[in-house]
Parts: sequence; structure tokens; C-alpha cells
Amino acid sequence: MKNLVRALRQALTYRWSILGSLLCSIGVAICWGANLGGVYPFVEVVLHGKTLTEWAEQQIAESAGEVQKLDGIIAQLKADAAAGGELRNREAERQVQLDRIASTEKLLPFLKEYTPKDAFQTLTLIIVLLLVATLFRGLFLMGNMILVARVGQRTILDLQNQVFQNVMSMEMHELGVHGTGDLVNRIRGETGLIGQAITNLFGKTLREPLKMFACLACAAWINWRLLVVSLLVVPIAIVLMLILARSTKRANRRAMEESAKLLNRLYQAVTYSRIVRAFTMETHERARFEVVSREVYKRGMKISLYGALARINNELLGLSIIGLAVLAGGYLVIKGETSLFGIPISATPMKFGEVMTFFAFLCGVADPLRKMSDVYGTLQAGQVAADRVYPLIDQQPAVGNPEQAVPFPAGQVELEVENVHFAYDSQKQVLKGLSFRVPAGSSLAIIGPNGCGKSTFINLVPRFFDPTSGCIRVNGIDLRDFGVKQLRKQVGYVTQTAMLFADSIANNIRYGTPHASQIEVISAARKAHADSFIQELTHGYDTDVGEHGGRLSGGQRQRLTLARAILKDPRVLLLDEATSQIDPQSELLIHQTLKEFIKGRTTVIITHRLSTLELVDRILVMDEGRAVDCGTHEELMRRCETYRRLRESEMQEAA
Repeated sequence: MKNLVRALRQALTYRWSILGSLLCSIGVAICWGANLGGVYPFVEVVLHGKTLTEWAEQQIAESAGEVQKLDGIIAQLKADAAAGGELRNREAERQVQLDRIASTEKLLPFLKEYTPKDAFQTLTLIIVLLLVATLFRGLFLMGNMILVARVGQRTILDLQNQVFQNVMSMEMHELGVHGTGDLVNRIRGETGLIGQAITNLFGKTLREPLKMFACLACAAWINWRLLVVSLLVVPIAIVLMLILARSTKRANRRAMEESAKLLNRLYQAVTYSRIVRAFTMETHERARFEVVSREVYKRGMKISLYGALARINNELLGLSIIGLAVLAGGYLVIKGETSLFGIPISATPMKFGEVMTFFAFLCGVADPLRKMSDVYGTLQAGQVAADRVYPLIDQQPAVGNPEQAVPFPAGQVELEVENVHFAYDSQKQVLKGLSFRVPAGSSLAIIGPNGCGKSTFINLVPRFFDPTSGCIRVNGIDLRDFGVKQLRKQVGYVTQTAMLFADSIANNIRYGTPHASQIEVISAARKAHADSFIQELTHGYDTDVGEHGGRLSGGQRQRLTLARAILKDPRVLLLDEATSQIDPQSELLIHQTLKEFIKGRTTVIITHRLSTLELVDRILVMDEGRAVDCGTHEELMRRCETYRRLRESEMQEAA
């Protein structure tokens, strides 16, 4: 519940819209009560063929007659010392009649001056007033809905931006834990549910109870004791509503979890559709998707069941209130009584018009109750969604900025790795005391068997993760002393998997260097030997590469990512199997470019290719998370058994 309250506080930043919606809700409630109040003049005046003036004069005359009658009764009761309780009741009844005379006499001059002198014209006036009240109610309702929608949509926008911002700073392994579908569902779907809850809270939840209050207040003004009798069933309905609310909340939580699983399954099946088709696993994927979607269906049906039960509960509540009122009010009118079971209900016998108007106001309560039935489910869904969204907003990334960031040093960069340990979880250490040094402006290749921690180390340099223990230094300064953005601006990073956005080629190359000119983009593409194939495309550099760069070959995608790194002109260059998907001819050309590009630039390359090893000054051999040896190709071939084994394995594969 506290997270939904936080969402409400966030929505309160748009207080002027909320205030406007509140005023509109009050206007709706007043017009709603005025419409229902039109029953009284219709029953008491129009149906008897009177004008409003004649009705007022008749009311004064009838009340004056009642006062005279009560004066006689009171005089007799005063002579009887034992009639104290009856005397007080009659005096109270007399005062009611006097008040009625006084209020009607005040109204009479206005009625004579401004109301029609004909019964049919009076009916026309009442209808016109009802239409005007309905028009104003519609205008107030429209204003309320627009203002509330603005608050809800702006809150959704704010929440989506906050969640997305935190997701972008989330640790890489956390993204894998949550799953893409789950994160998308929270950012888009569940923030939407919070927005719906807020819209309902400041809309229906505020507007409909105000309409109910207006009707109940008017009914209480007619006869508050009869209203209390009519509301005797309310506590039972509230208990049932609370039970349903708890069940609905549980069902919504499970439905959202299953919906996130469904999105994850859908995302994976679509993203890896080539693999699915290549291995003829379409039937298997359909079956898995059907299992999850069936669970989503079951949860949705359970929520619908609880919603229907809430609707029935509210309908029965409204009907029970009206039923009790009809029974009690009908008894008082038919029997001419003023009490039920010895309990005083009214000072004077209720008139037919009063009872009918009382019933009309209670009927007016039933409509808001019916509309409120949908609110409970929405609020419960919003509460569950808030409990899933706000933990993402509150989550603090483990990799953060220091309180006092140190300026990144000027000139060439020396990289020093000292006794670095790292584990993605406590079960398995990936790096186990890794230590080595990359002199300023030099290049280093890292090789080793799969799973030895090469890529993990590469991810530590731009601080996608921080070491569990030990440190990595730049010119003697711990990486954790730099601001994260400040550090990453100095690092160029190219992975084995080419990561491209569904955008133009130029914008993909320019990504990370948004202010680069078209000439600079083309120059970087030429250095990466991508310009030749780009020029052959219909739209050249404006060609959209498609999702994940799907309209290009693997080699073309990798050349674009290299061009992106070249354009950034970083002081530290990290290449993780960056030429693995490029054909030998293109690789030779790119190596010529890299040979010039990495001069004077601190470079770390993960590779298994001998041709790439020729580019670097030294080679580091890793195994099981440790540095086994470091030196030139010739040195390692003489003294490092692990290096010789890797080279022999590569030669056999090449053969």
C-alpha cells in the first residue's frame, strides 16, 4: 500500500489539475443531487395541477392548520403532569411546522415574481431546469475526466522515465535476472496500471462518492432517521468488499508475474526465430507459449470473477438500501405513523412527495455504487503494480559515482590490474587474483580457453561491474575514483556481438559521438572499410539497418561497430573478438587500419587469431581466472605450455 501512496504523492505534484478535478467533481455531485431533487416539485406540484406559488400557499395553509391543531393538543397536555414526553414531542412537531411556514413565506415572494402562473408552464420550467442541470453536470464531468486523465498520464510518463533511467544504470547481470519481457512489462504495462489507479482515485473514487454524499445528504435532510434504517446493511457489504479486495490483490500479483513470463517467452521466441526454425522447434515454442498464456488466461478469469462478485455485492447493497427504505417509508405513509417498533422516525407523518423524493435520492446512491464496483479491482491492480515498479526505482546500482570524482588524467593512459577477484555470485569466482600491467600507449592481447574470464575482465574496465576485491588503476588512480560517465567517455568498446540500433547507418556510427559531422562519420567508416558496402546501398548512409542490424551481414555489422569506436577516438580501446565475423580480405584491410589507429593508444584485445596477435606489443595468457604468463609470441612459445597448446589447437582448426 505504501508504494501506491508514493505514486499518489507523485501525482500530487500536479496539484492544480487535481484541484480543478475536485471542483468539477463537486459540481457533478451538486448537479446530480439537483436532478434527483426535481422529483419533489414534479410529484407534489405538477401532478396536482398546481403552480409553484399555489403549492407554497397551500403548504403555508396546511402548516398553519397543523399549528392550530397542535396548540390545542399542547394546551391539554400541559394540564396533564404525566404527559411530559408526549408534550415535548408535540412541541417539537409544532416547531417543525413553524419553521416550515417561515421558510416557505420567505420563498413565496420570489415564486410570485419569477415563476409561471400556469401548471403546464411550471412543468416546462422544471424540465428546462433539469436539462440545464444535466448540461452543467456533463460539462463538469468532462472537465473532471480531462484533468484526471492529465494527472494519470503525466504520472505514468514520470514513472516510466524514472524506471527507464534506473534500468539504464542497472548492473548487467541484473538485466538478465529480471528478463527483457519483465522489464518491458514493468516500464510500460505496470506503470499504466498505476496510472489507471490514480485516474480512478481522482476520478471515480472521488466523483462517485461525492455524488453518493450529495444524495445521502439530501435524503438525510428529508428524514435522517429513515436514512439510518436504510443503511443498516452497509457494514455487511463493507466486510464482503474487504474480503474480495484481498483476493483481488493476490490474483493481480500472480497475473502480473505470469504476464511478465509471457512477454519473456514471446521476446525470446521472436528474437531467436532463426534458431527456432533452424532446429524445427516451432511446435515446442508454441507449446511453451501456450502453457504460459493459459496461466495468464486463468489469472485474468479469476480477476474477472472477483470483479463480478464485487459488482454483485454493490448491486445487492444498493437494492437492499432502497428495499429497506421502501418498506420503512411505505409503512409510515400507508399507516400514517411516525415511528417504527416504538422508535421515532419523523416528527410529523411523511407525505407522499417526501417519501418519493427520499426514494429518488436513494436510487441516486445506487448508480455511483454500481460504477464503484470496477474501482476496487483497478486499485488492487495499481497497488500490486506499484509494489513491482517502485523497487526498480529505489534500486541503487552497485556501480556508482564517488562523492568527489577525480579528473581523468591527461595524456596517454597506463592500465594496471592488481590482484583482482570477481564473482557474479558467491558460488563461483570468475577472476582469482588477476594482476598485470598495460604500459601507456601500448597494446595487449588476452588469450585463453573459454570461460577463463577474458570478457569478464574487459567488462571491468568501463565499470560495467566493479571487482569484488583488488583494483584496476589508470595512471595510478583507482577506476572507482572517476565518475562513471567521465571514465566511459575515454573508453572505446567493441564486442564480438555487433550491437546496432534500428536506425540509419550514419546514426549507428555516430552513436556515442552525436555531434560528429557527416564527413567525420564517412572518414571513420572508410577506416573500418565499411564505406564501400555502404555506398552500394540504395540510401547509402541513410539506410536503416533494421532491428539488431538484421538487414546487414555479420561482417558488415562488425565493421560498423568498429567505425563507431574509431569515430569516438578513445584513449583506451577494448576489442572483444571484434573481427571474428569478418572475411579474411576485409580483416587484412581492417588490421592495417587498426595498426595505425592503436599507435599511442592503450589497447586491450581479446582474440584467438594469430593475425590479430601480430598487431599487439604483448600477449597475456589467462587460465581459470588468473594470468598464466605475459610476453611476445616468441617468448610465450618458448616458455608457456598453455600458450603453445592454444596455438596448436588453433592451427589444427585452421587445417
